[in-house]
Amino acid sequence: MQNFTFAGVGNRLVAQIIDFLILGFALSLIIIPIFGIGIFSGSMDNFDEGAVATMVGLASIPIILISIAAPILYEAFMLSSAKQATLGKMVMKIKVVDEQGLRLSFGSAIGRSLIKYVTSNLCILLWLWPLFNNTEQALHDLVVKGYVVRE
Repeated sequence: MQNFTFAGVGNRLVAQIIDFLILGFALSLIIIPIFGIGIFSGSMDNFDEGAVATMVGLASIPIILISIAAPILYEAFMLSSAKQATLGKMVMKIKVVDEQGLRLSFGSAIGRSLIKYVTSNLCILLWLWPLFNNTEQALHDLVVKGYVVRE
């Protein structure tokens, strides 16, 4: 491992919050047209409750799939790009590197993103992992041998 200055938990947290807000806004641009136009404009009043429930249920399936896939793909594409960082990480001037200081491959980035997504949804306490090791690596970093460092 080269001489890097690790990003620190605070910078990582702020970057994650920024990414959460960006993804939330982007997903709302998808969700509002699907649900908002029909339901809030009153054009669903002509349907019975069962038909509306069925339509909302069927429309929810792609929304759920998109809301699961979008954060994973967003992070994987951004981390494996030349920038080596998501938009939130760019704002905080941090990036993700491998042991040699190079960018992650797309495979490593998608693995890191999947592990991050699963652990953040199952046990948020795993996000405290960087507080307890010298290299400030979270579980998803340890698995792919990645480091979050300052630029």
